[in-house]
Amino acid sequence: MIKIGINGFGRIGRALFKINQKHNYFDVVHINDIDPDLKNMIYLLQYDSTYGKYEKDIEYIDETHFSVDGKVISYSAEDYIENVDWNGADLIICATGIKKNIIGVKNLINKSIIRKAVVTHASDLVDNTIIMGVNEDEYKSDEDNLLSSSICDANAVAQALYHIDNKWGIKNCFFTTLHPWLSYQNLVDGTLKSISSPGHFWKDYALGRSATESMIPKLTTAASAVINVLPNLKNKVDAISFRTPTAIVSSSDMTITLNKNIDENEVKQYFKTIAKGNKYMLYNDESLISIDYKQTEESSIIDGQWIKVLDKNVLKIVLWYDNEWGYSASALGVAKLITKK
Repeated sequence: MIKIGINGFGRIGRALFKINQKHNYFDVVHINDIDPDLKNMIYLLQYDSTYGKYEKDIEYIDETHFSVDGKVISYSAEDYIENVDWNGADLIICATGIKKNIIGVKNLINKSIIRKAVVTHASDLVDNTIIMGVNEDEYKSDEDNLLSSSICDANAVAQALYHIDNKWGIKNCFFTTLHPWLSYQNLVDGTLKSISSPGHFWKDYALGRSATESMIPKLTTAASAVINVLPNLKNKVDAISFRTPTAIVSSSDMTITLNKNIDENEVKQYFKTIAKGNKYMLYNDESLISIDYKQTEESSIIDGQWIKVLDKNVLKIVLWYDNEWGYSASALGVAKLITKK
């Protein structure tokens, strides 16, 4: 079995770990995080306020080792990825979202310490960006050593846009993402400097406001991330975002002008057909709410009840995605693509 290391054991890192353990994709040999308190990390792995208790036998061995169902995994607490002994890992998944660690991964590859890596972050420093179900055919195993799995919003939205553009052609698209709060936001109003994200670059004071009380409008990189994997949509797609006072599951509300006339039933049947046997897309027409999609591994769920057509060629689509679990499953899909090739 291919050996992997996980750098960053936060929300995405732990989701990656749990999904991998569920499906037994890889042998996780090492985990690195900036927190040296391994007992605390084990506690967070076992007890999750969003996904519930992790029903595995987890044991603390010493400050650098723990076990899950008897399988021993080594642990380190380094703030820079190049300072870690990756213990024979064939591939690293870097789930920190920090630019300096992407640079560090490149250095590890150039030094032949590791062969391949995936970063859970949109970056222009990688060899290629892959969204499973959309552009995995573009992966070149002999050239692409450092891959990005893009961002959760792009993984969801690109699924729909890819299939719509293939079928009817897209003239333009504007979408709004509704994204749950993230850990770097404030519980009470604070300055923009009080935001704790190491990769933070937003300039709008509103993002410093209380995440639990209001929807907060913000700019988003989702449109540029989509265009990165669907370059034929350049200058045709734009987006805004809201941070919502919810814990998990995002939604995207999309308005798309098409090059051809359509009707609602045609669109619904098209997505129903695509979703059958699709690992990255689901179709649903029940009256569900966001929490009903929690812990869904697919990148995007098309909500059939909100498919509408205006003036024959303007399409309204609403889709849902678990911004942690579904995204982590897709990132593991990129790692699987690498090892398969």
